Formats: sequence, structure tokens, C-alpha cells
Amino acid sequence: MTAHKYPKDLVFELLALWLLDDLEGVEGGSKGGRFRRLPEFDVLETLVSTCYQVSLMKEEARNHRFRLMLCEPEDVDEDGSGEKKGLFYLNFTAPRSYNEYELLKLGPSIDYNNSIIGVRYTRAEGLQIWGLIHSGSRWMHTIHGGSKQGTPLPKALGVNVVGVGKLNVCKGLDILAQLSGGNIISPSTTVFQSDWVAKRFLRVQSELAMLHEQNPRYNSNAWAAIDSEFVPALYLQFFKHVISTVRGSGHGGTIVSFPAGMDELVAHDNPYIDLKYRFSENSERNQLRKIVLQIMEVLAKNCGRLYGSDYLAGWKDYVSLQTEELVQLDERIFKFARFIARLTGVDGAVVTSEGLEVIGFGGIIQGTMEMGETVAKALDPEGERREVEKVESVGTRHRSLYYLCNRLQDVLGIVVSQDVKTRVVTWNRDMVTCWDVIPIDFS
Repeated sequence: MTAHKYPKDLVFELLALWLLDDLEGVEGGSKGGRFRRLPEFDVLETLVSTCYQVSLMKEEARNHRFRLMLCEPEDVDEDGSGEKKGLFYLNFTAPRSYNEYELLKLGPSIDYNNSIIGVRYTRAEGLQIWGLIHSGSRWMHTIHGGSKQGTPLPKALGVNVVGVGKLNVCKGLDILAQLSGGNIISPSTTVFQSDWVAKRFLRVQSELAMLHEQNPRYNSNAWAAIDSEFVPALYLQFFKHVISTVRGSGHGGTIVSFPAGMDELVAHDNPYIDLKYRFSENSERNQLRKIVLQIMEVLAKNCGRLYGSDYLAGWKDYVSLQTEELVQLDERIFKFARFIARLTGVDGAVVTSEGLEVIGFGGIIQGTMEMGETVAKALDPEGERREVEKVESVGTRHRSLYYLCNRLQDVLGIVVSQDVKTRVVTWNRDMVTCWDVIPIDFS
């Protein structure tokens, strides 16, 4: 039996992840900063455990969701790059004590999406609340999925209270870990950035690259080349937005992806999954591919005009280029993500191809649900480290997906339960394997 995790365990995890992030930054050539150093363990435990206690309290029947950051006021926008994006801070005339009472009263007065409580630590005064930081809401795109640039924040320690007993610890905009339901999950173990997922979607990426070059308007002398990592980056943001929308719905849902060839099988009557609502083959089932190809064309044209045909256009260019055409296409792609997510509102799974062509929804998995008593829970992106978990420990929605992946070992599924717990499920090596996706709830 695994023991529940508490704030002290989260601090241990934070220290390890912070150090790992520092080492990766040094190896990657990024410059270190004063925010790389954290205060003593006891101070961190007080900072985190106070937030945890407040998350369990109510003030006038209101639960609490707030963000705080451990930094000095002058560090908020040290280089001035955030001012144009609305980043600013307001000092209190006198600092407030850092305790449960102050957070309980202050938390409801600020908007979780837009503002942060500023906290400092000195050996002489301990932890104190010095004021408020206005960050804007674009930072949420890192979780919800999207192409908008977040307002730059210092690489300081942040603690986000996202629900009862749910805390995120962050370095600037980057989430390092979450404590939720007595478990600690780190997005550094995200399955979406694994090698096996990249290989799975390599076929889609290659097909899009080929179709892009077959565009009758394609001009190799005028258009920039498209970075091979652009499409995976766009699809990752798309998946994030789908998952976030399903989480916010409050009912959960399942999305099943069938590989090339097998999607034709499921598009018709079959013994694996019965689709209540099936889209006709001559309809616009492949909206996503259509939009992505248009984005690739506009991106190649604009970057070619700005930087020349030898330029390699990628995700950063897509984010920074604010042409009217790209803005409209960006809006379309995330509207389509919300469309797919809302199809999960009907009982049964949404069924797609590997390239996210929508085959149908309301899919009921067929069979007697007979399989082994256990599945593997992956502890790293590749599923090399794992622990055994009993099938009976999850609900029907999860079990039916486990069963399908046991029968059809090339199927990939994403399942969101009503408590917003999200898992990616497929066959890996010798058994059905699942990966937890960090359960951050913005509903």
C-alpha cells in the first residue's frame, strides 16, 4: 500500500526537481540567476504547508484558489520585457505577516487567473507578504494549450493553490510538480514528449510534410522550410486544449485513436466498438489536417518573406507572428479542439484516427471486459519504470479502455474521469500501460 503524500513530501520533490532543472539549464547553456537558490527546508515547508492548510479552509462558504510567488518586488520585471504585456506589481505600505489568516482573507480578493501574491523571505523577518503582482491570464496557455505567449515571470518559486488539498509548485511559468489527492505528479514525466509517442505520430508528420510540398502554390525559392518539430508542437497544444476542455466539463470522457488502416475497420460495424454517431466518409472529418496545412503554408510564406527560403520556421515563429490570417487559423484549430472535447458529453468514446480525423462518437466498447487483474502504471515517459495496479481500483470508463487496449494493442486512448484525473492508455511491451497526466483543474 502506498502512503499518502503531504506538504513535506512535496518540498522534498521540489528540491530534487529544482536542482535537476538547474543542471539541465547549465547543460543547455542557459544562464543561472538568483532565483536558482531556495531558502532552507524549514522555510519551504512553512511556505507550502501554510498554503495547504488554507486550501482546506473556507471563508464565507468560498473555497480558495490563489497563486503566490517568492521574490522581491524589483525582480518581477527586472529587464522590462513584461511591461508591454501588462506585468506590474503593487507594494503594500507595510508588509503583512505570512500565515493562514492573511491568505484566507487576501486570497478571495484577487483573481486567480490574473494576479499573484508577492512573498519575500529574509532571515531577520522571516516570510512576509509584500504586495500583489498582476500577471494577466496568458500564462494558462501552458496548461490549457494555445499559441499565446505568456507574460514573462522571474524564475522564482511559485505555489498555486488550485483546489482543496491541491497545490502546484512552479519555477516561474514552469510547473514542477503537483500535490493532489495524496499523490505527487510531475509534468516532467509527460508521456506526450516521449519517444514512443513521437514515433507513433511520425507517420502523420510525414504525411503532412508531403502534402505541404505537394501544394500547387508551393515555391521552394520563396517559402521557408517548416521545422519537423513544428507539427508535434502544434498537436501537443491541441491535445492539451482538448483535455483541459473535457476536465472543465465536469463529466469526464474518453477519446480513442486508431492507427492508419485500423481506422477503416472501426468506421464500419466491428466487434470492438459500436459507434452510435458515425460521421460519413465524404464529410469534413479531417478538419484538423486541413487547418494545419493552411497554417504551414502561411507560416512558410511569411517566414520566407521575412528571413529567406533557407530559414527553418518553427513553433516560436508561429507564436510571434501575429498576422491576421494566422490569428484566424489559430482560433479555428482551438475551436476544433473544443468541438472534439464536447463530443465526450455523450456516453461512450470519441473515436479518431491517428491524425485526429473524427470518425464518430458515442462509442460503446464491445465484449465481456475479461482481461487480467492488473495493468502497469508508468513512472516515466517511456514506461521503462512502472508499478502494477489493480484494474478494480478504477471506474468503468477506465476499465473499458483497458479492455480495448488489451484486445487491440495498437490503440491509444485518453480517459478523463469525473474527478478530472486523466490517463493515457495503450499496450506497452507486455501489458496494458497507463500514464497519469498532471491533473490541474481550472474549472
